[in-house]
This record gives sequence, C-alpha cells and structure tokens, in this order.
Amino acid sequence: MTKYVIDGHRLYDFVVSGAQNLIVNEHNLNRINVFPVADGDTGTNLALTMKNILANAKKDLSAKLTMNSIAKVALESAYGNSGMIFAQYLNGLALEIGDKETLTQEDFVLATQNAVKYAYEAVATPKEGTILTVMKEWSNQLKENISGEFEHVFEKSLTSARKVVDQTKFKLKVLLDNDVVDAGAKGFYYFIEGILQFIKTGNVESLKFKAAQLEEFPEIHPDTNVGEYKYCSQFLIETDKEKSYFQQLLAPFGDSLVVTAKDDHVQVHLHAKSPALVMEALVKDGTVLSHKIDDMQLQANLKFQPKNKITIVTDSIADVSKELIEKENVVVIPLNLIVDSTVYLDKLTMTPELFYRHLDDYRMNPTSAQATTEAIERIFNQVLESSDEIIGIFVSSKMSGTYNNIKRVVSRMNLDGKKVRLIDSKVNSVAQGLLVAQIAKWRNQGFSFDELVRKTEEAISNTHIYVSVKDLKYMLRGGRVSKVQGFILSKLDLKPVISIDAEGKGEIYKKTLSQKKAVSSILKKVKEDMDLIGISAYGLVYADDPNDLTQFAQQVEAIIGKKPEYIEAISPIVGLNAGKGAFAIGYIKGNL
Repeated sequence: MTKYVIDGHRLYDFVVSGAQNLIVNEHNLNRINVFPVADGDTGTNLALTMKNILANAKKDLSAKLTMNSIAKVALESAYGNSGMIFAQYLNGLALEIGDKETLTQEDFVLATQNAVKYAYEAVATPKEGTILTVMKEWSNQLKENISGEFEHVFEKSLTSARKVVDQTKFKLKVLLDNDVVDAGAKGFYYFIEGILQFIKTGNVESLKFKAAQLEEFPEIHPDTNVGEYKYCSQFLIETDKEKSYFQQLLAPFGDSLVVTAKDDHVQVHLHAKSPALVMEALVKDGTVLSHKIDDMQLQANLKFQPKNKITIVTDSIADVSKELIEKENVVVIPLNLIVDSTVYLDKLTMTPELFYRHLDDYRMNPTSAQATTEAIERIFNQVLESSDEIIGIFVSSKMSGTYNNIKRVVSRMNLDGKKVRLIDSKVNSVAQGLLVAQIAKWRNQGFSFDELVRKTEEAISNTHIYVSVKDLKYMLRGGRVSKVQGFILSKLDLKPVISIDAEGKGEIYKKTLSQKKAVSSILKKVKEDMDLIGISAYGLVYADDPNDLTQFAQQVEAIIGKKPEYIEAISPIVGLNAGKGAFAIGYIKGNL
C-alpha cells in the first residue's frame, strides 16, 4: 500500500478545495441558520472566512509554513461564531503540525484530532450538536482507520460525518423545532467533502464545485426575537494579554463568546448588548486593529419578518429616532470615527454619550473616515439576500465621499435583477434623518418603488437644517471653517448659524453676536417658512445635553403647532465638528 504524503502544496490544495465547496453552499447554509440566533448569515460568515483565506494565505512546499499562513489569515479575518471556531481549528492544525515540512497520513490524522481541543477551548460555553461535534467525531473516525488507504479512510470518515450532521437536529431544541441541522456543522461537512474530491482527483484545477441539492424541508418560521444581546461583535486586538484574560473580562458583556489567539493577536467574537462598552474595555488592554458589528435582530427581521419588500438603507450621519430605525428595519451603514489612533464605528462602538463625555480629553482631534469597501459590500449583500427593492439615501455628496463611494461599490455588485436606487440627500444629520423617516411613512402607505424615489427627490429641495454652534473651536480644528474666517469670528466673538445650501454644501447662514441671537435667527427663518409654505415634519437634535434644547423646542412647537417627529442626540461623526452645546432643527417644507 502506498502511503499518502502531504507536503505544503498538497495541504494548501486541501484547504482550497474544501473552501470552494463550502463557498458554493453559502446560501444553503443561510437557509437553515437558526442557531445560536436566526439571523440567516452562517453561510455568509463561513464563506467570507474562506474567501479571505483563498485571497491571502501563502502556499509553500513546507507544510509548516503553509499551515501557519492559513491559520494566521483565518484568525485575523474570520467572520461570525462558526467562522471563529473554524479559524481556531485551523490554528490548532498549525500548532499540531509544528515544524514538520511534510506529513504522513498518520501525522495528518493525529493533527486533525488534536486540533479539536483548540476549537473547544475557544468557546466560553461549548455546545454539542454544533460544528464542534462534527469536528470531534470526524477526526475520531479518521483515527479509527488511520493506517488504511487514505482515500478510503477519508471517504469513510465523510460518511460518518454526514450521520453526525444529521443527528445535530436532535441535540438542540431550536434545530428540532425547525427540523433542520446545524448550519455550522453542515458547513464543516461541505469543507471536508471538498477535500475528498481533491484527494480523488489530485488536481484542484479540474474540480468544479456545485451547491448541494438540499432535501426539501418546511419553510422555516423561527423565533426571531434574538434577545438583549443583539449585536454580533468581533474585535481583533494586538495585546500582551492572554486569551484567558479576555474570556474572563468579556463574559459579563454578553454570550456566544469565542476567543482565539495567535502570537500577540487576539480575536474576539461576542453577542453583546452594548458594543461600545465592549470597545471601551478592550482599548484599555491593547490596540483594537479592526472590528465589525452586525445587528442580528435586524438581520433576522429582514430574513424572516420583513416589514416591506422595499428596504431602506442610510448611513450613520442620518440622525433619526432609534425607535423608527428598529421598527422600520432601516439598515444603517456606520461610518468610521478615528479617536486617538483607534477606529470606531459611528453610533455602534462610539456612542454620543461616550463621545461627548470625553471630547475635550482626547489627545488628538477626532476625525472621520468613510465605511470600507468590504463593509459596504457585506451590508449590501445581506440586504440583497432578503430584499427585492432597495432605496438608499445618504449624506450630501458635497460634504462627504460616502454617497459616491457606496454608489461605486454597488455598481460592481451582482444585483441579480433587483431594483436599487441610491439617492444623494444633499443634507446631513437631522435633515437626512427626516427624509429616512418620511420614506418609511410613504412606504407604509403603499407607494411603489418608483413613486418613493420620485417623492423623495422632490422632498429633498424642501428639506433644510439650521445648526446653532456654541463653540467655534470644534469647527476650526475640524477644518469646517477656514482659519481666516474662524479667526475673524473668534475675535469678534460671533456665534454662527450653520446650514446647507441647495447644492448640498455647508454654509454659514448667519453671523450673530450671541447664541441667543443665533437662536432667534433660526426661529425667524422657521416662522417665515411656516407662514409662506408650511412645515410638514421637523426633528430636533442636540450634542451633549438635551436640556440645551428645552426652551428652543417649546418655541419651535409654538410656531409650527405640533411636536417634533423625534428628538435625538447628534451622531459623534457630526458632533466632532458641531461640538458641545450645539443643537439643530431639520424640517421639510410644504405638503407631503
């Protein structure tokens, strides 16, 4: 019998074949994803993890170097609960292979078995009936036949793994209730199935993978209430702390905790109530290199309980009621906020409360940055999977590159015949938020996609914002007013009213001698528009203190004759220029 020898090239081809077979089954896995929450993205998270490995791992003749490269990429770019566990399993393989340049089949089988413990150790509360169970039972089956013909041994182990996957539905109540197997477990099965196809042919280029034909099962109607820990949060940290330290530190913040580590890098996965509090804890113990946050409640709603066939997308600059965002399943793309060299996600890992509390304490002036191409693609792919029609409305293109960046990214995506319309709001903050709220109202009234687009574009020209700025220093250091203009305003102690012109560019609407006079000029403008054409809807926002709005809100209500649609805090990414003490009104004129 010829012994099967595995060098780095062959090991790399194992992973490539397994990854490709898993990737083509992405949507199959999303269809059956109900554990640990029914957010329908296990397939996507595993596929993204595999795609990162394919794109970035380096192939070498040495098994050691190849597996180390694969493990490093996996740990640093894994997605989701299953993706993190999978990455730690691959890291376990790398550690068990050690310094070996080539592997006998016995070396490989023992490495697969010993790697399982690393996957289990990464999970704070391991559960049977998941990907962990299949990893364990598959490797045990390999070991039982360790000295046989490798193709035969592997094929027999795959048959065993299939049975273990089928049994997962009886291990967890949520799987049994929905009559499905665990999606993560099935994903691992697809991976090892792909490896077998390579073993049989010996040529990865000749392999053509197709998605499996899943057995018919009843349409899933899972419990979509994901609970208070609704944010799937992942952080990559450079630190000198041990994995166990973070397992203990983060346990009180949520559940589904998975922690992996390699060298001085730690990757954390956690379902959290407040990602901002998790971030606040982590920045004290290392450098947060990257992170991502998914709203699992929103994902579950879009997939299993859509509000409407039309989904609304905006960016985090839109200051709008949190209740409306949640009720109407509005998808928000968070922009990046850079504070003391750490990148935060606006409104998610940096909330207004935390931001304004420390605004004057930061070592460096906070700055903003657009969402990454990867983040935009990931969010739009999630929306496209569950929505046939999408309307996106974004911050003025004259004030940020966000609109054009999103437009460019989406233009390269496969829309599969779905209708997508991206709109430049030509405003920001509360005015942009009002447009989001109005689109949701029109949508609920039954207007079609094309009618919504037309009505929104008509409303934009009648949407205005006026901001009272208490302290010019924030606008000066952010470059929102020129040094010359700022110097003059500061010397004369003038308090400007900031607005946005018809083209979407920021402008100084009034220069006044006091904030009291600035407020008076805003009220005068509101009254003029109310008397001339009427105001259909308005909203109010504040920076650090809602009490700054009390008197102004009463005066505006007296003029317009009704309460605001909402009162909200100004997003950190807008507040870095508006500063403490700022507040604003946004309104839409005319009849809607």
